[in-house]
Amino acid sequence: MSNHPGLAARRTLGGLAAALLAGAAFTTHAQNYPARTLRVISPFAPGGSNDVVARLISSRLSEALGQSVIVENRAGAGGVLGTEFGARAAPDGYTLTVVTNATLAIVPALQKTSYDPLRDFAPVGLVGTSPYVVIVHPAVPVRNIQQLVTLVKSRPKQVEFGSGGIGTPGHLAGEMLNTMTGMKMVHVPYKAGNLALNDLLGGHISVTFSNTITSSEFIKAGRIRALAATSAKRISAFPDLPTVAESGAPSYEFVLWLGLAVPGATAPVIVQQLSKSLMKTLQDKVLHERFAAQSIEVLSSTPQEFSEKIKRDMGVYARLVKDAGARVE
Repeated sequence: MSNHPGLAARRTLGGLAAALLAGAAFTTHAQNYPARTLRVISPFAPGGSNDVVARLISSRLSEALGQSVIVENRAGAGGVLGTEFGARAAPDGYTLTVVTNATLAIVPALQKTSYDPLRDFAPVGLVGTSPYVVIVHPAVPVRNIQQLVTLVKSRPKQVEFGSGGIGTPGHLAGEMLNTMTGMKMVHVPYKAGNLALNDLLGGHISVTFSNTITSSEFIKAGRIRALAATSAKRISAFPDLPTVAESGAPSYEFVLWLGLAVPGATAPVIVQQLSKSLMKTLQDKVLHERFAAQSIEVLSSTPQEFSEKIKRDMGVYARLVKDAGARVE
């Protein structure tokens, strides 16, 4: 190997030139961003309430960014497949993923995933939250949460609650209520939330936790009875329905949140630009109305606030999963 000083100098200058060129290319990319169509990965089936939200956001975000924004559905494994795809996308700001507390905080507490929620994603911002309602079959002799707790305690391990599967939001919402009230409802996992609702309608199980989009028509028709909302405040769809917190479990709150994220290595300047565009989008009054029709309450945040929420919720759900003894078979 040569130690010639001229050669060493040329190598140093060559490395410096390469670094400067790379920096110039990055600056040009950031200044011209976005220069082409963006895509939003929706890890949900087309037509579902969460997918509708993804499409509403994308159409408005297109206006804010001045570029087309298309939605690409990659459903499967409770949202995990699409989330994995989004984590592996090029970190150039042209692929965003709809993320939820289920995919970033609940599933990783239950099983090993190919993505690290904190390392592999850079949060852009929250989009909104969706509450659940605690519902029972009309034959169950309770009309509020306190009566449910009394009934379950009088019938240890006899009252069953259904969900869309182990580790789904509906499962953990029930386990959280068990933990906070000291009752012991028995969890019955189904392959999908609508199957649990069907069995509730048929009187095969007593309780389930459902979003209002799925259950409201049955509640209004008297085919099932709503006991409480799982959100911190009452929901517009049923303003007379108390919250669980109002009904004997003061600190109870369980909602599904949705947000947007990009791959973790995405440049901060691009993340900030996306964040500003998203926050502008979420000020649209028509969007608020359309979200409300899906029982989604708009909730915006900065990337830092969203990151802190993800970290906090990962801890909350990890403890809840441990206390519940939940396992993915």
